[in-house]
Amino acid sequence: MLAPIFHTFSLGEKQYIIHNEEELALIIELLNSSPHTFTLHRHIIMSLDEKLMDIIITYKGLLLCMKHMEYKNRFLLLIKIGDALSRVIEKSEHLGSLLASIPEEADKIRIVKSIRYKWLIQIIHTPDDLGNILEWIFGKGEKAIFDILWKDFLLSLFDYGTDIYKVFHFLSDTNKDILADLLTLPEIRSRIYMAEDFFYVLKALSNEKVSELLPLMTPEEIRKIIGKNMTLHYFLPKITKEKEQMLLQYIKI
Repeated sequence: MLAPIFHTFSLGEKQYIIHNEEELALIIELLNSSPHTFTLHRHIIMSLDEKLMDIIITYKGLLLCMKHMEYKNRFLLLIKIGDALSRVIEKSEHLGSLLASIPEEADKIRIVKSIRYKWLIQIIHTPDDLGNILEWIFGKGEKAIFDILWKDFLLSLFDYGTDIYKVFHFLSDTNKDILADLLTLPEIRSRIYMAEDFFYVLKALSNEKVSELLPLMTPEEIRKIIGKNMTLHYFLPKITKEKEQMLLQYIKI
């Protein structure tokens, strides 16, 4: 019979024994009433150090341990967990929630980079999964996600034009153009099958990229995709006036 695994640390003259993440979370919570809470929590993290990777094994346990910590200690805990963070985060929603709790953009980027490609692709299976993450990271952080996942994997997420919108609408205008260039406009064009795809792609892209996309289709092809006038009148209000004018001028309606 295997002996139970436990970890120890000391606070002053008192020694604590921890067997699992629930016990660690309880100690952190109990120390929350101390006037020296921040220092005590930091001491626990630094004392356990790499052992934290063996103690915190579930996303629920991670949240319990972070619940009563100030931000700087929460972030230090995430860094100390290191590679084990990839094991703890099992869904894109988990990573999105963690990023939402981190106010500093540089810290968000550090967490994303610590997870790396191998683990990111295990929690990103659909455009919605990618959107769950991009919703809570901005600017350089969005670009960091593209750099980690790269073109082939990103393209594999998009089957239809509506999928393009599910991701692009979270991005800054600059990063919309960066991602469009990474995917390439011909690849984006190949995801357009019907009117809904077409208009959601127009809605997703910047004005500049819309002007580059339209010539990849003949006016006749676009009119065929759009179909009836009632379809055009339904979708036109969903795009900006500038894009509407570009479209109508191109297809000569």
